[in-house]
Amino acid sequence: MKIDTRSLPLALALALPFAGFAGCEKPKQETEEPSPPPVAGEPEKAPEGEPEKAPPLVDAWYNDVDADGVPDFVELELHNDPKIDECIVTACGEKARGGELAERINTLIIIDASGSMAGKAGKKKKMDAAKAAVQRFVDVMPKVDVMSVGVMAFGHIGDNTEAKKDESCSQVQMIAPMAAPDSKAVAAALKPLKPTGWSPIARSLEASTQFLPEQIGSINHIILVADGIERCDGDPVTVARQLFETNHLTVIDVVGFGIEANEDREALKAIAATTGGRYVDAATAADFDQAFNDLTVGIWGVFDTWLCAVGSAPLLQCYEERSTAAIARTEKEIEFMSRYSGGEEAIATLEKIKTRMEETMEGRKRVVTTYKVNLDKIKADADVMRAQAAKKK
Repeated sequence: MKIDTRSLPLALALALPFAGFAGCEKPKQETEEPSPPPVAGEPEKAPEGEPEKAPPLVDAWYNDVDADGVPDFVELELHNDPKIDECIVTACGEKARGGELAERINTLIIIDASGSMAGKAGKKKKMDAAKAAVQRFVDVMPKVDVMSVGVMAFGHIGDNTEAKKDESCSQVQMIAPMAAPDSKAVAAALKPLKPTGWSPIARSLEASTQFLPEQIGSINHIILVADGIERCDGDPVTVARQLFETNHLTVIDVVGFGIEANEDREALKAIAATTGGRYVDAATAADFDQAFNDLTVGIWGVFDTWLCAVGSAPLLQCYEERSTAAIARTEKEIEFMSRYSGGEEAIATLEKIKTRMEETMEGRKRVVTTYKVNLDKIKADADVMRAQAAKKK
């Protein structure tokens, strides 16, 4: 894949729950209730004599639907709901569902600049409406260290003829690198963008891995703006699933702009659904503006939950208690698997899961240590930004 990096160095890259554990080989599946697990602290005794083959780990060991750092298997064993981060909901209220005590909150906007975006939605050109909405989103999002935003484009290179298809399909460009929200930089990046070519949606999602950090403690969110489906023979649903299942844990919201064919609409919906994201159908420029207004509310909701989480001592205590219990249970499972023949693969997976839990907890402590001392000022600044954002809507 050829990525145009003339305008950027490689850079790091709302509010939706992420799932998965880095390094686990088993594909992510829909959360399901596993068979009743062994009682914590009392693993089954291994057979005497010749060791039997190690049993496979159940799916719930690989999943963490609420992204709280504890495998669904352990949450079920402790009689907790694996679909809800109960620690953050208890500390910050129902509005905090899907929030996270994250070290980074990253938003990558991928904008379709294919030839069809030169068409109109009502009286306004789709490309102009998209630029204006993206600009407004960046203008009003929280300007704080923990936030990062970038803009990627596809379809603006080459043209939409068959002769230029390969050129247009092979290139996507990060026109505004991941950085703290900078309205002027984004405006400069959007201004020269002209809709001309084809739609390599899958390639743009693949390219996002270069700019969204593959690290624990980051919320990675993509907003995909498209007025049509993949036209470059890629498979965006498969790529989206891979992004979500890796340590990127990337959630994708899709804004479909002026989609006419129901088949195309369903194809775009599938991209969002694969990652737990939302699909919004915008038939007109007004609908498109409203979709981005809702996304703005979402990013502020993520930030408000983060503010609450940083200042909540009970939340950190809750996480520590659950992390300690989960690590202890994982160690028991490791000891249990060590009694069996061929248990090395399961043990390696469990060690990675244990390391992820430890790193998640350390990351939460870092966030609190880094930001709590200045929390009052951050909140005061946020109130000013919120008032300014309200005036720009």
